[in-house]
Amino acid sequence: MVVTPEPAQATEPAVAPALEPGTRGDVRSRLLAATAACVAARGLRGTSIDDIAAAAGCARATVYRAFPGGRGELLVAAVEAQVATVFAVAGAAADAEPDLAGAVTAAVHGAAAELAGHAALQRLLVEEPGAVLPFISFDRLDPLLAAAARWGRQHLSRFLRADDAEIAAEWAARVVLTHLRSPGSPTDTTDRAAVRRLVERYLLPGLVIDLTLDPSHVPPTVDLTDPPEPRSTR
Repeated sequence: MVVTPEPAQATEPAVAPALEPGTRGDVRSRLLAATAACVAARGLRGTSIDDIAAAAGCARATVYRAFPGGRGELLVAAVEAQVATVFAVAGAAADAEPDLAGAVTAAVHGAAAELAGHAALQRLLVEEPGAVLPFISFDRLDPLLAAAARWGRQHLSRFLRADDAEIAAEWAARVVLTHLRSPGSPTDTTDRAAVRRLVERYLLPGLVIDLTLDPSHVPPTVDLTDPPEPRSTR
């Protein structure tokens, strides 16, 4: 009898180093990293608790001790961790800029680049968009925009009144989310020059600049020397 050898199986990419001893927080972090890596390698439908445990180098029971809700809780936690990372990246980028246009541009570009480089997210957007879109649409959109507003108060209030800083940040978040759902439309947010044009043409002219701030912070695209005529009340 002739035995035909089975074709060689493709080697799965390494998804995470072995879990090192540490605190419960360390375990959670490693499991979140393993979840993202497994989803990037196998997709959401192809990722099980056993896969995540193996990738993190721990027992299945350890996963349930860290995340009693199992796979569902773990996936939600992984999304929340990535959202926190995006806000942190955007904040660091904005804080490094000397003016409002630069800060908003850097924040939008930094957030978009972080999302574009997230292998698990990009795979899901292509293969299983229904697993991602609920997190950035409908009733879950409001908490994201509220978080963006808080981010704006923290990182843009050196240029704007607090309320305007919230508006600018919410606008920036909507731009990033629009690009995430429809890459390249209306502006490629991974192209920093394109983002700068968008910010200067559409965001800054619509903001009310607080004249009590340092005049050097007032963007040149906003003309403050000739205020519009008041509308007639008749």
